[in-house]
Amino acid sequence: MSSSRDIEYAAKQLAEQLNEAVATGKPNEDIAQLLQRIKNELIWTKKLHESESGGALEFAIRTCATSPERSGDEQLTALVQTTIHTLYDQVREDDIRTTEARWWHTEPIPEGVGRITLEFRDATADHKTWTVKEIWPPESVEAAPSEPFDRVAQRFRVQANKKHRHPFLPSMHFDVVLKSGPATFESLGARELGNVLRDLANENFVPYVRNDEENNSEYLNSPARHFPLWERTLPPWCVTPDHWIEPVPPPGFVEHCDTPPALKEQYYKKIPTLNVYGSGRRIVPSAKKPDIISRALFVPVQDYGPTTTSIVALDHEADLVPRGEHLVPGKITLDAARALLGRVVQSSTEPRPDPDAPPAGKRRKVNKFVAQRLGFAWGLETGAEGEPSWLHCILHGLTPSEEYVLDLTGQGRDYDDWRSPIALRTIGCAWVGATVLPADVKAMKGEAGSGAATGSSDTPAGPMSGMETGHQGLSLDEWFKKTKKWIRVLNQKRKAPVVEVGPDGTFVGGDLEQSKGEDDEFEAEIAGAKPGIWLMSIEPIEPEDGGEDDAMGAEARLIRFSWVSDGTVNYDALPSRNSVRPAAARPDANWEEVGSFSVDSGTVCLFSKYALDALLATGTDRQAMLESLIDEDEGTKVFVPGGVVTTGNDGGYEVEGRRDAEGNIIELRLRL
Repeated sequence: MSSSRDIEYAAKQLAEQLNEAVATGKPNEDIAQLLQRIKNELIWTKKLHESESGGALEFAIRTCATSPERSGDEQLTALVQTTIHTLYDQVREDDIRTTEARWWHTEPIPEGVGRITLEFRDATADHKTWTVKEIWPPESVEAAPSEPFDRVAQRFRVQANKKHRHPFLPSMHFDVVLKSGPATFESLGARELGNVLRDLANENFVPYVRNDEENNSEYLNSPARHFPLWERTLPPWCVTPDHWIEPVPPPGFVEHCDTPPALKEQYYKKIPTLNVYGSGRRIVPSAKKPDIISRALFVPVQDYGPTTTSIVALDHEADLVPRGEHLVPGKITLDAARALLGRVVQSSTEPRPDPDAPPAGKRRKVNKFVAQRLGFAWGLETGAEGEPSWLHCILHGLTPSEEYVLDLTGQGRDYDDWRSPIALRTIGCAWVGATVLPADVKAMKGEAGSGAATGSSDTPAGPMSGMETGHQGLSLDEWFKKTKKWIRVLNQKRKAPVVEVGPDGTFVGGDLEQSKGEDDEFEAEIAGAKPGIWLMSIEPIEPEDGGEDDAMGAEARLIRFSWVSDGTVNYDALPSRNSVRPAAARPDANWEEVGSFSVDSGTVCLFSKYALDALLATGTDRQAMLESLIDEDEGTKVFVPGGVVTTGNDGGYEVEGRRDAEGNIIELRLRL
């Protein structure tokens, strides 16, 4: 097998050959032959991917077909994409293989040597400054005194983790308590076992300390992160126990659907609860608490294409639980609490004001961003009399991981010792209830067909929700009134200026004055952007020395578009600015030019094509609608439904982008 140094050298040579072929104008057939060699011969590993030579080769692959004379060759551009996909598939498989070996592989005990049985004893509670509730029973481990200690330590880790931890997130950080004090497993790894045993108080017992507070790095390496919840596979030793209960499905759940849902229509997937692992410590087959656990979770999803499905991004500030379905702690029956299991639940630290109640003085405004949260309810802990006590949840999101509990007694208790860095967080609860989402609204109304259900603004919807149009579309006055309201909200400081990129993954930009006519097209079209929710921003920057900004005295600005998450945008229910965080780009990701255009009128624009098309489809006069967006640019109102419109200098502009590990554009920037 080739060494990593040999593979990196081969990658460097291939990058140089590919760059030379492009620079010297070799025919496309020669470029294609090199790409085939790269795809078929080179073994891509995570280490190569993170190396300088691997990065250089990846950049050469991405740019080899971007010149005007090559970009029209569809076969070549398709080969570039398949090569990139092959690269990332191999890197992913190598990453999974390496992590699983580190977590679960054990070496056999050598033949023909004496064997002993050691008893590993949990001493964690004696070595922490906080209360430790979880104490593992003693674990017997077979070993040979002549073995390196790290082999025996790994044997213990694998045995214990299979009993007490989730296969997607085992505990990996332990200390041995020597006579001289604790020492990490790793620091003793190369020493002979017999040598280590002589440093123990009793050579037959190995006292250990479990350092779960240091396990965050393992979460980042979990192979589960490569797969959506419904595509994860559990090992044979991790099976749902028979005593876990079957949850009550939401109204909109369909077990077997004869026709697939329409694109972007919300529906539910039923997944085993064990497909979600949280901290890795509680959602396990051996769990003793909570005493009632759901076998399955109902995950709200939507399809973006035949092979693209994503968890629906829900707005936790929206009111997703009907008032009559609020359950108030201290008054919740066991049956009502059990009915929450498996569902997405919404809770709040603040009572929701009753709109029908007479005013009782000045009403205090509730900050819903802070007060409300959404989570999957997976477990219920009961009290001494069988009453509902704690509701165990895991925060709703694209990759659910954060666990928390709700106190259903109304007594204001804390679940864990607050001093513990791994304490299960207790969230205050004034009310809790199962959410009602579009699929539920549709089912309860008995609607037929595959169109999305229409409901109140409490339910998530697409980017044009609120545009109640007939076949002919809105009049210009109606369209302008609605759009102006959205522009005003998009430019408020407390709201996040977000835009939705559709399945086409396309941005368009250029001179808006020259692109507003019925038959006009935008000069720049940027493909390959990741579908979902993107955050827009515009910020001042330092002018380039001697540039046009300096000469004209204009303020240099930078427009940014950053991918946030999968999901849809509802302009009538925009998220708060503090709740939206762009996804981090790869540290080694380079900016590359992905589009360019020129401006003669001083009006610069950059749009999500999908969002702009949806906006214009609700009216009837393209030119008048786009002109109204120009009129709205007053310096402080640069964000419009679908993108950015602002003033700029005449001349040429370059749009730069950065990509994620899958090759999708997740960031754009445009200097004004």
